[in-house]
Amino acid sequence: SSPLATQLPQAAGAAYALRISNEERVVACFFGDGSASEGDAHAGLNFAATLEAPVVWLCRNNGYAISTPTREQFRGDGLAPRALALGTDAVRVDGNDPLAVRAAVASARARALKNKKPVFVELMTYRLSSHSTSDDASKYRAADELAALGVAARHPVARLKAYLQERGHWDDDLEETTR
Repeated sequence: SSPLATQLPQAAGAAYALRISNEERVVACFFGDGSASEGDAHAGLNFAATLEAPVVWLCRNNGYAISTPTREQFRGDGLAPRALALGTDAVRVDGNDPLAVRAAVASARARALKNKKPVFVELMTYRLSSHSTSDDASKYRAADELAALGVAARHPVARLKAYLQERGHWDDDLEETTR
């Protein structure tokens, strides 16, 4: 096991250092929905908000913190509202859509850079397998859960492939030669 959310206060501090030194950069900080339930997450989010630190928070909400479903982690509508409650801009995006993620992150970065304030991006996704090699997802997830959610059809690689094929930038021959 490893500590969770310890990077959030560090990211807020690094972003604050950028702000007070007038550097035209932002900090990007990645974490999962389970980390968002830790005290360090709240401390980091609040620190960045109150000190107007240019950090882009990238929260992967995959529905589970190891084996704990999000419905048992918190109440409310996801994690973006927490950022809003702290006075931080927030956006929720389909984390399985690579183009939507890129657009959301580019926009968040631009806003954080321009306004010198944090922006929270909640990436709604789904973990396809167990959390780690020591985790057995079959103990807490129904066997048909992936199918019921239509996860296979929303897989990011399949979606990007379809997008490229529709525009003539990818085909079976190209795929075969790149494997």
